[in-house]
This record gives sequence, C-alpha cells and structure tokens, in this order.
Amino acid sequence: MTTSTPQHFSDHLEIQQVLQLYASALDKKQWVALDNVFTEDAVADFIGLGSFAGRQNITDFVKAVLVQCSVTQHLLGNINIVVNGDEAHTTCYLSALHVGLGDYATQTLTVWGEYSDKLVRTANGWRIDHRTLTTMHASGDVGLK
Repeated sequence: MTTSTPQHFSDHLEIQQVLQLYASALDKKQWVALDNVFTEDAVADFIGLGSFAGRQNITDFVKAVLVQCSVTQHLLGNINIVVNGDEAHTTCYLSALHVGLGDYATQTLTVWGEYSDKLVRTANGWRIDHRTLTTMHASGDVGLK
C-alpha cells in the first residue's frame, strides 16, 4: 500500500488514536476505555513488572498500580507505524510522571521507555493485540507495590 492512499492515512490516524487513548485512559483512570485499546485476548509484557494475558488482566494490573497515584501523565512521542493489511506494528517513546499519595504525596516517579505493539484490524477498529513496554530509565519513589 502506498503512503498516499486515503486508507493508509485513515489506518495511521486510527492507530495513533488507539495509542493515545491508552495514555489518556490511564491518566483519567477511565479503565473501561481500555476496551477500545486492546483485543480481548491481548498480551502485555511490561518488562520487569510481569506479563499479563487478556484485556481484563491488563486493565486490572494498570488499575492496581495507578490507583496508588494521585495523578499521572503519560506522554507519547516518536510514534512509528507500519501497516501491512490487517496487521500493524508500532513503536513509540513513553515519558510518564507519577505523583504519589499519602506519605508519598510530595514524591514523584518518572519512567522513560518504549512501547512496541502489534495491532490488528477488528470489526470495531484497530486494537492492540500484543504490547511490550521496555523501561529505559526510572527514578523516584511513590510507594508503588
């Protein structure tokens, strides 16, 4: 597929929106929005934190971590998208700031990393089928368990 076709641009825009929906759903603690990010049987490998099979298990994990923060901000950059028919592969940088609660209210945790994703076109649009988060650097402590 050439880069000048309307379908190419449509696919790229929709895929970018899925990636951004993930980040904003985490920051707004809108867990149900993750239904529009992952396939039901998706797998997420958060290197160093664990591997989670199934959209509900992924949602449960990120929710358990982030409800321990007062606010977070997940910023994505350097988004690269390669579409091949009904499958796409993406990479993007992550910069995430987490602010603690309670005894950690004045503390922050900053994470820099890279997401590598495989997405598939479904009847409901593009969804992440497999996500890998590689953390490049983390500093700070907000008491996350």
